[in-house]
Amino acid sequence: MVKQWLKHWQHWRGQREDKIRPWQENSYLVLDMETTGLDPKQHQVISLGWVLIENGAIQLDTAQHLLLDSAEIDDESVGIHMITDADVLEQGRRHASVLRYLRQIMKDKVLVAHYAPLELGFLKSLWQTQPMPALSLHWLDTMQIEMQRRARAQEVIQEGGYRLGPCRERYGLPEYPGHDALTDAMATAELLLAQMAHYNHHDPSLQALLRTGGGRVRLATHKRITPDIKKPN
Repeated sequence: MVKQWLKHWQHWRGQREDKIRPWQENSYLVLDMETTGLDPKQHQVISLGWVLIENGAIQLDTAQHLLLDSAEIDDESVGIHMITDADVLEQGRRHASVLRYLRQIMKDKVLVAHYAPLELGFLKSLWQTQPMPALSLHWLDTMQIEMQRRARAQEVIQEGGYRLGPCRERYGLPEYPGHDALTDAMATAELLLAQMAHYNHHDPSLQALLRTGGGRVRLATHKRITPDIKKPN
C-alpha cells in the first residue's frame, strides 16, 4: 500500500514539475486524423498523421502517416480526403497494431491538435475498439489558443477565421493543401510554434498554455483486459 501511494505521489510530482517548466522542455505529439465525417459515434477514422515537437522544434524524422485497413470509404468523403478503397487495400495497417503503436508514441507527450475536441472524440472512439491499457495525457488546442489570443487583443474575426488555414495566414505561414492527415499535422505544428513566438510572455509554461487552451483526458476501453497467466513449471 505504501509503495503504491509513493508511486502515485512521484507520478503526480513529476507531472506537476512538467507543467511549470518552460513549454519547450516538454515533448509534444501533434496529431490529425482524416475521417468519414464529423461525428465520432457514427463515422470512422481513415488515416492518422502525426509529428513530434522536441526542444521547441519540429522533428521531421518523426513524421508518420498511416492508413487503417478497417476504413470503409464512402463516395461522399473520398472527394475530400482523396483516399480510395484501393489505397486502404494496398497501404492499410492493422487497426490494433496502429493503436498500440500510437499509444506507445503518445506516452509522456502532450497531445496537440487544431480543434482538439474533434480529435479527442475520435481517439476515445478508437480506444473503445481495442482492449488496451488506459492512457492519461495533457492536450493543447491551437484553435482555442488562437481564439483566446485574439479575444485579449479585442480583434474581430470573421466566420471561418479560426480554421487552420486562416490561423496560419495571420502569422505569415504558407498555404498548404488540406485534408491530408500528415500535412495538417505539420501545419498545426508550425502554427503552434508561431503562436509561441508571439505569446504574451517569454517562454510560457505548459501550465499557462493549458489554462489558455488545453486540458487533460483519459483514454480507456470498456473491454476487460485479461492478464497473461503463466502456467506453473
